[in-house]
Amino acid sequence: MSKSITHLVGLILAISSLFFISAEAKEKLPLDAIVIMDSSGSMKYTDPKQLRKPAAKLFINLLGREDKLSVVSFSSKGWPIRIGQSRTFLTQLKTEKIKASALKATDEISHKGFQTNIYAALEKGIELVKQSKQQNRDPIIVLMSDGKMDVGNAAKSQLLREKIISELIPQLKENGIKVYSIAFTQKSDQQLLQQVAEETDGRYALAESDDVLHKVFAKIFEQSKEPNMLPLTENKFMVDASIQEITIIANKKNSKSKIFLESSNGKRYNVKTKNKNMKWFVSNSFDMITITKPEEGEWKILFSGDGNKAYIVANMQLRTDYQYNTESFYPELIIKTWLIKDNETLSNNELINNLEINIEIEHPDKKLENLKFSSAAKNGVFKTLFKPTMDGIYSATVIVTSKTFQRQQFFSFRAKIPKEPPPKPEPAVEPEPVPEPIIEAEPEPVKPVIEKEAAPEEVKAEPESDLVDALIIFIIGNLILIFIGANAFFVYRMIKNKKQPVKTEDKTE
Repeated sequence: MSKSITHLVGLILAISSLFFISAEAKEKLPLDAIVIMDSSGSMKYTDPKQLRKPAAKLFINLLGREDKLSVVSFSSKGWPIRIGQSRTFLTQLKTEKIKASALKATDEISHKGFQTNIYAALEKGIELVKQSKQQNRDPIIVLMSDGKMDVGNAAKSQLLREKIISELIPQLKENGIKVYSIAFTQKSDQQLLQQVAEETDGRYALAESDDVLHKVFAKIFEQSKEPNMLPLTENKFMVDASIQEITIIANKKNSKSKIFLESSNGKRYNVKTKNKNMKWFVSNSFDMITITKPEEGEWKILFSGDGNKAYIVANMQLRTDYQYNTESFYPELIIKTWLIKDNETLSNNELINNLEINIEIEHPDKKLENLKFSSAAKNGVFKTLFKPTMDGIYSATVIVTSKTFQRQQFFSFRAKIPKEPPPKPEPAVEPEPVPEPIIEAEPEPVKPVIEKEAAPEEVKAEPESDLVDALIIFIIGNLILIFIGANAFFVYRMIKNKKQPVKTEDKTE
């Protein structure tokens, strides 16, 4: 595998691990929620009105019957508070009586501790999740603290802080536990709380003022459960026939504010109104009202501040699925949304054809961006694309409206923009052409032809033939020279012999 291909595959895998990717939308799993609350003495000064208790109660009230809960107090160590008669500290909120016991458990949180042992708090949370041993659940820890890791000894405190990073964070990730951490002051160990949250795909928040803590808990509920909601315009909302229950969080302008609800027929309700279908929880900073079988039409929230919420339970629900396009080097979010009723997707319906669907996305720098969804496909699914431009956490709200129908759903996601430019594809290397084999034709019968003088470029002397020819000529030449020389020598001898005189003794004989 070439270096560029290896780099590209690794990058795709890295991007895929940073973001939530799903082939299809799934129902949100029930929660195993562990609320861990700091009970050190300093909380008496950082949370003098003990607003963490009603804020935690808001979160507990929003949990469903399938969800489980444990409330843990910590200072020098972490200890869970038993809920009702349950034998386990992670208790399913299946009845109103059990939920009432869970709300009461938060009142047992004090501020008399001497230490802030964040290590012990997280360790206890992990232990409770492991004891549950149930599959198909979504474990989360909500951790609140106003200080730094402190067990009365600086060296030991630093060692435990390091062990949170080296030991507990890997355990949290291994068990799929998301940590939602909340710091109460600037003096809190914000770096540690934020690191634990980010590395477990949770969220971190700083709640310095009294009026934001319950809003932080509402946001945690939205991030972990992604509930269906009703859009609020000037504190007005539309109730349709499919809504079975609605829970309203109305923020107070001040602790003395009195909240009222006004139904579509003009009737007003407050905390003193007796109504068997209405439950009203009052605190200094918000009221929480739950109405079963609410009257259809437009409702109003009166004498309230901004930032109100309206969560609903309905048999017609908005579903949203978001995933990253793995074919794109830079992150590109594919967002789909649709409506279901009785577990079936609505399509080719008059309601679908008259819906307007928008999405509002809040960037990490708080900049808002609005996008529209395309028209629904034949299967009733609307679609849009979003390209993040910076690192960080984005918040998105899908808003569906028509004349008689409204829905809203919140989700958030983390984006990481690659630092390197996309690798340039290597130019394709064409293979060298393979020469076709030369097939020698059978020799044809020799015909007398008049040889033509070959063109100079066509005459190509073969080195071996020239050498043989030269050798033959050399040998023949030498043979001729030897023959001529030998004959000349014999002729010369014959001539010489004829010229010599006959000796005397020869004549006498």
